[in-house]
Amino acid sequence: MTVQQKLDLFAKNTFESVNQKRRDTALEIQKSIKFAAQKTEKAAQRNMDDQLKAEGYRLNLEAHKKIHAAATSARLALSALRAQLADDLISDLENDLREFTSTPAYKDFLLEGITSIADDVLKGFPIVQLMTRDMSYIESTELATETTNEDFIGGFRLISANRHAMADYTLLTRLGDLHEDRSNIWN
Repeated sequence: MTVQQKLDLFAKNTFESVNQKRRDTALEIQKSIKFAAQKTEKAAQRNMDDQLKAEGYRLNLEAHKKIHAAATSARLALSALRAQLADDLISDLENDLREFTSTPAYKDFLLEGITSIADDVLKGFPIVQLMTRDMSYIESTELATETTNEDFIGGFRLISANRHAMADYTLLTRLGDLHEDRSNIWN
């Protein structure tokens, strides 16, 4: 082989070796770029997923706050409506009781109530207090009676001999008890 042939062969081998290294290096660079791109894409996907989860949580929390606020507002409105209805009912009951006190049935109610308190009288409540207008219903009784101008709608009170204790059987007190405990109206 001649020197020229040897040089050509050397050049050919060198160029092939250089070209092979260049191809191998290009393939390595392509693999590195592809790997970095996949890694960046996965990181971006995780970041996007995290952001979507955070936004979903925020929206869910906001929705729960709005639902809670609406439920609270509805409960308050319902409570106010119930209170108004209870007040209206108590007012209507008071009017009905006042009308009842002008009927013959009220006289029977009052006399029956006074008759049923005999045990209380024996326990130290010998005085029956009535509204002035109700005194006309009391016929003969062995009980001590007294009148008051106080408007307690109807009914009576029993007062102890020493006037330190009282048993209240007035319609106003019964109505007041109902008014104070409005929750019983709805149960």
